[in-house]
Amino acid sequence: MTGVHGGDYRMLRLKTFLAGLTTAATLVAGTARAATWLLDYASTGGSPQVADLTLSTSDVLNAVGGFDVTGISGLVDGDTVTGLISNPGQPFANYSADGMFRFDNVLWSVGAPVLSNPGLFFHGASGNEYNLFSDNAATYELYRAQSGVGYLANSLGSVQISRVVLPPLDGGYRGAAGGLGVPEPNTWAMMIIGFGAVGAALRLRRRATRFA
Repeated sequence: MTGVHGGDYRMLRLKTFLAGLTTAATLVAGTARAATWLLDYASTGGSPQVADLTLSTSDVLNAVGGFDVTGISGLVDGDTVTGLISNPGQPFANYSADGMFRFDNVLWSVGAPVLSNPGLFFHGASGNEYNLFSDNAATYELYRAQSGVGYLANSLGSVQISRVVLPPLDGGYRGAAGGLGVPEPNTWAMMIIGFGAVGAALRLRRRATRFA
C-alpha cells in the first residue's frame, strides 16, 4: 500500500465510518439496517499484496444462506476501490461480461471461508478489475485484470474480517468480539439534543447566578 500502513488505514476507515454515523443522525429513525464489515487481505506470495476493504451487506440471509454484498470501498495496493461490479443473478454465481471471472458477491458470516470460490468482483480507479475469492477455509486469491487486456497479476494470501456492530433499534449499546459498538443514528440524534439541552441549562444557570 502506498503512503498509509494497513493498521493506520484500518483506523482511518473506522473514523470515517463513525463520522458518517454522526452525519446520519439527521436521518429518519427506522431506516433499513445493513451490516458493515472490515476485510483485510494480506498476500503470502505474489501481487496484489494488500487489500483493505470496507463491505456493506444486507442484514437478511439470501437464497443461498449468505449475505448479499451491496457496496465496497477501500484500497488495493494503493488503487482506490470505486465500486462493486453488479451480479445480475444475485446471489447465484455469474460470469463477468468478458467471461474472465466468475463471482457471486456473497459474504458468509458463519464459519470459514467468509467468501466463496466465485467471491467478490469490483473496480479500481486505475481501471483494473479485482476478484477476491477463497481456495479453502484459510487460503484466498486476489486477481487483478483489465477487460479487453486480460489477467495482470494474482496472489495467494489470507483474510481477516470483522463486523462493525450497531446497537439494537431500542437505542441501547451492544459490543461484539471483532466489532465496534457505535450508536444508532436515532440514538445519535437524541444524544446531540440531550447534550444541547444540558449545555443550555448550564448557560442559564450561570446567567442566573451572575444576575443574583
